[in-house]
Amino acid sequence: MDKKIKFRNILAAALVAAILASSVISCGDEKAPADTTVSIGETTITQTEPKSTEIPDNLPDDIDFGGRRFRIGYMNPGEYIAASVVLEETGDVVNDAVYKANIKVCERFNIVLEPIELAGNSLDPVKAAVLAGDNAYEVCNGHDLTIANLSLTGIFRDINSLPYLDYEKPWWPSYSVDSITVNGHMMLIANYMSYWILHVTSLFYANKQLMQDYGLEMPYDAVREGRWTLDMLVSQMKDVYEDLNGNGERDDDDRYGWVSPMHCYGLQESFGIAPIKEDQNGVLYIDIACERNMNIINDIISALKNTDGGYVSEVYDTPGEIFIKGNSLYFRSAPILAATTLRESDVEYGIVPVPKYDEIQEEYISGSADRPFAVPITVDNDEFIGVIVEAMSAEGYKTVRLAYFDIALKNKYSYDEDSAEMLDIISNTIVIDFSYLYSDYGGFAWMLMDMLDPKNKNDFASYVAKNEKKAQKRVDKLNEFFAGLAG
Repeated sequence: MDKKIKFRNILAAALVAAILASSVISCGDEKAPADTTVSIGETTITQTEPKSTEIPDNLPDDIDFGGRRFRIGYMNPGEYIAASVVLEETGDVVNDAVYKANIKVCERFNIVLEPIELAGNSLDPVKAAVLAGDNAYEVCNGHDLTIANLSLTGIFRDINSLPYLDYEKPWWPSYSVDSITVNGHMMLIANYMSYWILHVTSLFYANKQLMQDYGLEMPYDAVREGRWTLDMLVSQMKDVYEDLNGNGERDDDDRYGWVSPMHCYGLQESFGIAPIKEDQNGVLYIDIACERNMNIINDIISALKNTDGGYVSEVYDTPGEIFIKGNSLYFRSAPILAATTLRESDVEYGIVPVPKYDEIQEEYISGSADRPFAVPITVDNDEFIGVIVEAMSAEGYKTVRLAYFDIALKNKYSYDEDSAEMLDIISNTIVIDFSYLYSDYGGFAWMLMDMLDPKNKNDFASYVAKNEKKAQKRVDKLNEFFAGLAG
């Protein structure tokens, strides 16, 4: 089944001449992407399965693991454990949903879930155990780039070698599965085994009162009709500015149309920019320098840096604080904001997906900074691993996801059926992009974030030229690793 995102007729014929003259970067016109990394090409669109708590998994009902422990090592344990394993009910909606999902899995297969806090808040204990040949963990969970980099050391199993994992089920976001699969190999689990995948997925918050005050259309219908595009966002936010403190300076106390930290995780990939792609032979290559990508990057930078309504902060939390005070029309963040800080805010907000670049783009894309899981090579029972991973993922989707919607939306100021519908769209178009996950904090996956830095004066072409050698070196390393898995 071909599950890649489909955009038709969106690549301009001309590449950026200054780059093309000196670079092998091709933006897809020389190599056809294979059925893995999310790309800008002409492939079929996935039809989402019906969203129901009754969607069955394909696991046997007669398996009894005899009380065996399923041990999960957690980096950043305080926040990550609670997203997938809960040992008692507290009355909190999401906590108790995770607990109920865990109980279902434990009782069905006669197991015990055992979360393990990794010493030093790192994955070093997992690496040490594997190198010592110690079967100490069934899976481990960690920071996205940290665990992806560690996967390149060869201490984790190829997830595709495990039984019972059904990628056709909605608890495996198809865009994410495709994106992180290379030459048939997938080293990480990015799915509803934890609600973190939804917790940190990009979306836009809109201040309903400001939309009304400025006579602007809440973009719910625009989302449904495919009109919610970057141009529409910019047209609404570009002139919204008020010097609220009257000091004659643009600062954190003023009102804006769109506020953003320069590190806007998940935004670039939400417009379909995947700098690393895979050809039909399973070989990764850089694909960045085309007119479409240049236009997207330049349009976002221009909106945030060059309009009255745009505001970029070097301090990550500042834009969120501005929105929470009611002083921004739009703010790109994630559901985590609604599930936490916004619940105490007086702002009446609506939720919409990140806009499409244009109406030719057929689907919304929701970039995520998920905290993936990995399976050490020291595990000794593939059936045990496959069954419990699939079961936790299924219950995470069917039980926890809906409870998360409830807590994120049933705020005394925010709940409306439109936002619930929008969040459902977002949750079914999630991608954790291979280019970002394996970027090692560099390469073109960080292009937009780097160029939003107020100190960065580079234009698109010069940025690509400056960074292409480093990016190619990284791709060479990735190709070497994934080619070695075939042996």
